[in-house]
Amino acid sequence: MFAVITKENYLLMKKIQLFHWILFLVIAFSFSSCDNEPLEGDFVQDEDVITAEEGQFVATIGETAVIAIEASGILTLEDILIITGTITDTGESIIFTIENPGVGTFDITAGLGTLNSGIYIDGVELLNPYTTDAALEGTGELTLTEMDPELLTLSGTFNFTGARLELDSDGNPILDESGNPTIETIEITQGSFNSIEYTIEVAEPTDQFFAKVDDVFFTPDTIVVTQPMVAGVSMISVIATKESSGERIRIDFPETIGVGTFDMQSISNGTEIIGSYNANMGAENLTSNPGTLTITEMDGNTGTVVGTFEFTGTDPLGQDPSIVEVTEGSFTLLNLNLSIITNTFSADIDSEAYIPDQITAIQNVINDIPVIIIQAIDTENNQRMTLVFPADITEGTHLMSSEIVVGDEKIGYFTPDIGNSIAYSSDPGSLTINTIDPDTGVFEGVFQFIATDPANEDQTTYTITNGAFLVVVQ
Repeated sequence: MFAVITKENYLLMKKIQLFHWILFLVIAFSFSSCDNEPLEGDFVQDEDVITAEEGQFVATIGETAVIAIEASGILTLEDILIITGTITDTGESIIFTIENPGVGTFDITAGLGTLNSGIYIDGVELLNPYTTDAALEGTGELTLTEMDPELLTLSGTFNFTGARLELDSDGNPILDESGNPTIETIEITQGSFNSIEYTIEVAEPTDQFFAKVDDVFFTPDTIVVTQPMVAGVSMISVIATKESSGERIRIDFPETIGVGTFDMQSISNGTEIIGSYNANMGAENLTSNPGTLTITEMDGNTGTVVGTFEFTGTDPLGQDPSIVEVTEGSFTLLNLNLSIITNTFSADIDSEAYIPDQITAIQNVINDIPVIIIQAIDTENNQRMTLVFPADITEGTHLMSSEIVVGDEKIGYFTPDIGNSIAYSSDPGSLTINTIDPDTGVFEGVFQFIATDPANEDQTTYTITNGAFLVVVQ
């Protein structure tokens, strides 16, 4: 049985389709647009020609000239420019969508094979806006006279005829004498915007994986990262696949590997560092023999792991004579749930930031008393800051001492020139331990102290403030 599509049905279908598209657009813009730029101005209740001043968005709607109170734009990842001007007092908005924008003139009649369009929302019938849809006999044109990628500003002019179905109080189309839906229109003229700000949508960072296989670039379509527990060992497994060919590179390593360079194995029980290459799903796995994996960054606080790798892939069982060279491999993995914690240490010295690049935390013994020694070195400026406190310290605030006598003292040191100056010690000072985790060896706390010469021969002092640390004791 065939359905007859009348003009009424066609226009009604177009209205429903357009409504869903507009609703998506408005919602997407509300969540993605830049901060609205406040504009000066108000309704201009006459028919005078208006011109946008710098930072303004203006238009004549019907016979009323208005200046938008808010205006902004956003350039999406798909190279679509969305511009909006809003009169906040009435809820009226004008929204434009421009595909592949740049300086030039654009036909914004919707439904002509592009996403270009113009919309006017009158602030009353929010779900039935005026549009430039060609099916409703809408039409329009927008000219971008400026699109500055450095200042991120837009300027241009526009005019359009907006059309929509006329609805009754129940939201149903009003029909004419012939039974067809009636269309109402509005003219938007003398439109212009001058140096309004826009933002550029930025893609969310994702996992990255690259390599060469026999000197041919291997760029995967999918990257799957898992963290299986194998024989009590937390592992990280990275599988990069080219969907078109089925080629796959896999790298496995323990979560606790740390920063450094490590040899790969050719056979693993699931807990070894290993790399493998598979030409397609039916081929043999050619595993690393030999191979190396270098971890350059492993941040347990952000869940980031960065590394490089290379290996010669062979069949560990000797059944497949194929040999493959995997070189220039690299990966960046994000948002992992790492149980490791990266040591952090910061402080201010005489109100200047102290930023060390080497941070260690070890347990040692002083006068038969186990102690924790945290050492933070700024190699660029040849400076060192040290904290010493007993391993059985309790959470809470403790006064610092200026020297170690018994071995259970809490003390801070600052050495302004390692190898050439004395170590100035805390006198006075305080150390607050916020967190102690005996299972993981984590200590977290804050501190402050005045560093002075413990022998009282040098009157130089250093004021240490805003000290903070988070370390794992080795």
